[in-house]
Amino acid sequence: MKQDYWTYNKPLSVTGLGGGATSLSFASAAGAVNPFDDMSNFTGATKISGTDIIYYSSSGSYTFVDPNNGLSKFRFTVVGGGGASDGDNYGWFANTGGGGGGGVRAEIQSAETLTIGVGQGGGSAGFFTSGLTARDASWFNASITNSSNGINRVKGRGGESFVKKSTDYVLKATGGNTGVTRYHFLSGYDNHITYINAASSSGYSHLGLNGNRGYFYNGGYGYSYTVSGVTTSNATYHYGGIGGCAAHNSSHSGVSSSHIHPLDNGAGVATNGENTTYSGAGGGGGGDSSGETPSGSTGVPNGGTGGTASGLATLLSGSGITAAGGNGSNRVNLYTIYTAGAAGGGHGGASYYLNYSGGVYTQWGDSFTAAEGIVIVEFLGF
Repeated sequence: MKQDYWTYNKPLSVTGLGGGATSLSFASAAGAVNPFDDMSNFTGATKISGTDIIYYSSSGSYTFVDPNNGLSKFRFTVVGGGGASDGDNYGWFANTGGGGGGGVRAEIQSAETLTIGVGQGGGSAGFFTSGLTARDASWFNASITNSSNGINRVKGRGGESFVKKSTDYVLKATGGNTGVTRYHFLSGYDNHITYINAASSSGYSHLGLNGNRGYFYNGGYGYSYTVSGVTTSNATYHYGGIGGCAAHNSSHSGVSSSHIHPLDNGAGVATNGENTTYSGAGGGGGGDSSGETPSGSTGVPNGGTGGTASGLATLLSGSGITAAGGNGSNRVNLYTIYTAGAAGGGHGGASYYLNYSGGVYTQWGDSFTAAEGIVIVEFLGF
């Protein structure tokens, strides 16, 4: 049975309303209704049955207006799009999983028209250039150094998710960034470490898109802003999960400690993506096709599992959405393809996933996108 809020006279404390208002009674909200009883007011949203929770899970922009003219209190959870993984380079070498979209949560009251944006998931190099047969350094460089592009992906980086009043951000969550290839860098392989360093010195980290953390921390971050006509309170900010490291890369000689992935525990099996609460989880590292293990044996799958997002999972219970990062290639066996994840999760490491000895190859041109972001809105009362 739904509660008729306007039939009660019990005062309800409300902070931060501005104009000297410090309290509100249900009696003063005569005629107010549960805003989610009429979902025609929230085009593009889906209501979770039996709850006062709606969510927007498809990339795009949506208008949000409180039918109670600002009396309703909502809590927004905003998660950016997930980061993609690099291509598979014909096999053997494994790839790091994409980072999860950043997250921000806050309570909002406003009579203003708001815009909700849901970010796209980042795209692989092959998504932009079909038939690619070598790694595309420009794709990685653009992912970490280009300016923000709103809800639209920036190459491998996921798009932002946000709440805005007109053009002003109220809440913003940046997208996860790419999962890199063979990050250990040995002479003669490539100069990939150059682009990783760029992520710290002048790109993704320097721009604040990952909370000003260093390279490898490829999850996004969340932000809130003061905007006239919008009361925002109790904001919390969440890093997107780090993509799981690729198999065995840090075990090679010549690798400095500053270039070791933060999830790498040594030679062998690729690691899982990082778990989170209210942000996108990291994608699992992709195992190489030889299935190497710390003992050096072969034939054992070693792809990493995508991280989980416990807070999002709780909010989305009953929605059918599993909030998690994507799995890396070869997680179950040597023929298992990567997955994209959901709810801002990073894409699983896209290493070679077919039988090398069978003569069947995939290429750098693999075309895929990571998980789209999500915006969840809870009605908290008046």
